[in-house]
Amino acid sequence: MALSSLLRLLFVFFFIIFVDGQCLDDQKKLLLELKSELVFNSSISKCLVKWNKTDDCCKWRGVGCDDSGHVIGLDLYDDGISGRIGESSSLFRFIYLSELILASNAFTTSEIPNQFHRLTHLRRLDLSGSGFMGPIPSTLASLTELVELKLSDNFLTGSIPTFHNCKKLEWIDLDRNNLIGSLSHLHFQGLTKLSDLNLGYNSLNGTIPRHLFTLPSISYLFLSRNQFSGQIEELPIENQSSLLWLDLSGNRLGGPIPNFFFQFRNMLTLTLSYNLFNGTFKLNKIRSLTSLSELTLSNNNLSVDTTNLSLSSRRYPYFYSLGLSSCNLYAFPNLRNVSFVTFLDLSNNYIGGDIPSWIWEIEIMSLNLSLNHLTDFEKPYRIPNTVKILDLHSNMLSCEFPLLSQSYQSDFFSPSLYYFADNSLTGVIPTSLCGIYQLAVLDLSFNNLNGSIPRCLLEDSPDLTVLNIRGNNIGGVIPGAKRGNCSLGTFDVSDNNLGGKIPKSLAYCNELVVMNVANNNFDGDFPCMALPESLKVLVLRSNRFHGDLTCHKSWPNLQILDMSSNDFSGGLNLLNLSSWRGMILESPTHARLNRSNSNFLGDGSYYHNEVTLTVKGVEVKLVKIWPDFTCIDLSSNRFRGEIPDAIGNLSSLYLLNLSHNSLTDAIPRSLGALTELGSLDLSSNKLTGRIPDELTKLDFLSFLNVSYNHLTGLIPTGRQFQTFLADSYEGNAGLSGFPLDGSFNNPHRPGPSPSEDSEPKDEEIEWGYVFAAFGYVVGFGSIAWTLLCCRSLRERYFEKIEEVVDKIFYERGRRRRHERRVRRREERRNGLRRHHH
Repeated sequence: MALSSLLRLLFVFFFIIFVDGQCLDDQKKLLLELKSELVFNSSISKCLVKWNKTDDCCKWRGVGCDDSGHVIGLDLYDDGISGRIGESSSLFRFIYLSELILASNAFTTSEIPNQFHRLTHLRRLDLSGSGFMGPIPSTLASLTELVELKLSDNFLTGSIPTFHNCKKLEWIDLDRNNLIGSLSHLHFQGLTKLSDLNLGYNSLNGTIPRHLFTLPSISYLFLSRNQFSGQIEELPIENQSSLLWLDLSGNRLGGPIPNFFFQFRNMLTLTLSYNLFNGTFKLNKIRSLTSLSELTLSNNNLSVDTTNLSLSSRRYPYFYSLGLSSCNLYAFPNLRNVSFVTFLDLSNNYIGGDIPSWIWEIEIMSLNLSLNHLTDFEKPYRIPNTVKILDLHSNMLSCEFPLLSQSYQSDFFSPSLYYFADNSLTGVIPTSLCGIYQLAVLDLSFNNLNGSIPRCLLEDSPDLTVLNIRGNNIGGVIPGAKRGNCSLGTFDVSDNNLGGKIPKSLAYCNELVVMNVANNNFDGDFPCMALPESLKVLVLRSNRFHGDLTCHKSWPNLQILDMSSNDFSGGLNLLNLSSWRGMILESPTHARLNRSNSNFLGDGSYYHNEVTLTVKGVEVKLVKIWPDFTCIDLSSNRFRGEIPDAIGNLSSLYLLNLSHNSLTDAIPRSLGALTELGSLDLSSNKLTGRIPDELTKLDFLSFLNVSYNHLTGLIPTGRQFQTFLADSYEGNAGLSGFPLDGSFNNPHRPGPSPSEDSEPKDEEIEWGYVFAAFGYVVGFGSIAWTLLCCRSLRERYFEKIEEVVDKIFYERGRRRRHERRVRRREERRNGLRRHHH
């Protein structure tokens, strides 16, 4: 008996050693076949790289099995996979699969395969953030067991399939794609279990189907940043309390705000900003939404009536965010009885007078009162240290700089951002600012401040990323920065009375991206040693710098360089142009203007840098600096010698201004390689020879000035050169051809001119053209006068222009962001690997 028990024990032991546990041979074979099909980075992979022939496949990372050993789950999230999944992939032979996660990989050349209908048990499919392109396969709509579908943050195009047969769907996320078309009454009809629907950041149009608001289980409905239009009709809402979150922002919805929105009594968040809703909205309608925590009505055509409104913490215990920007307000809403409103935006209204002292008694973290008519602070006042974001820019504040309470270390990171630009604040910059914990952004530009820059701002503010004191009366010198204690990303002290030399200690600020010291009294040599290699924008314009450009450092990310109107001399060949990779196209498909909203140079999404440049002969203020806008302006100095051929390697260069120097020799033919060049100014130099024919290949060139040189020969013809006027070439005695002589370059001599004694014919006036031109002038003048006199219309007009431009370049920016995200993941993992080794 004891022997038989021992034999049984040995059998079990050997069974455990030699039998593959739960794993079935056919499932392991399929998994290994799938591994061989997929292209993946073994240095990034956490799952595929560890799959092998010896281990139990049900214990492999990323693999889930049922009790019978069938693979029912594959989780390959962020596993370094790239390439494509073929239609005949072994993936579609896992017939028991119920969960598939391929999110955050890089299928950037691939469409979603059409074979998912073979996975009839699939309940969860997550392909988000993996670069898939093309249409959403209609076969996905045949997966009747599907509960969760996530395809967000890809490049999917075409229309949305109808999922009315997928009755078990609870979650659909198609956010951040390029989907188009309208939604019909069949889309999502009958999905009684659907609770979360996210279609945001696409290009869907038409009206919003009424039934979306009345789906019996819908709790979260996100339709923001599309092109939905029309008016939302009123609906009878009976026993409907499931909707908690409604976001319709960033569309073209018009008419009055529907009343039925305020019958969802459990509503937490209602976001209707950036639409065309109109009429007068009485804010006391929200009194039925006692669970409301966030309300945003900003930037519509609304006039919000805040009378008879008394928000109180007792009635609205969870209320924390109120957005009423551009709502035609003339007074502060009554918030005296609210103990806290974390985010309050009353910007771009007509609120005048003093900022009431009671507003500082509310526990506010972010307060935006910009673009109003505020003049002072009601006294007594004390701005508490709980206010982390304070935006008062573009008002009429003419008092002394306000007193800000010093804040101290807290348990969580919450940077302090202060914006006081475009006012008339007086006095000095107080040293008390240095005591504000985690001070990140300080914008004091365009005020009447005087005194000097407090030394402690650069020495004792380790979290300061933006310091902008542009356009004041600040004097003295720039204080030094501390090694290891400088996080500056933007340093703008332009348009002041500063002098001396640029301190070499600024080189310690190795995250500095924008440095603007224009229009001051700085002197000395080119401040090579003070410039960190991280710079993208360097503006030294209109100072007293002198000497040559001898410097052994490089700035690989540089995209804007303006050293105009100084006293620099020497040759341009001293510049290490070949190291300026920020001005070189990365690939043939590289975009010159990457105009995606999240890609402006600045601090996150709230602060955007601006810089004034001379573009096409006109001084222009760039209020948003696109990451791929490239410019070199070395005009009005004493540079001499030839123009370096190496400038032709800066293939993404858009603006080149070398005018008003003493440059000699011929215009280099290499400039013809600057295919993105839009403006070229070489005027007022000593250039000789012919204008190179290669310049006629520059299709983007819309401004050319080579006047006042010693150029000779015929002006080249073709493409853009026929559009330039005579003043682009004047002052060159040896030049000939169109447009200087009024005709195209013609090898034949012009015909005889009329004899002196022949009578000239009266020129007939074409009155039709005169009246048409007059009409254009009147129409354009009316529009310009309206925009000039009406601030709100002007701001909305330019917002629409930016919106159109952003939409045009949105796809381009999305692709670049995805590529950067993949690259950052690889770099991060490589760094971690090196750390472990």
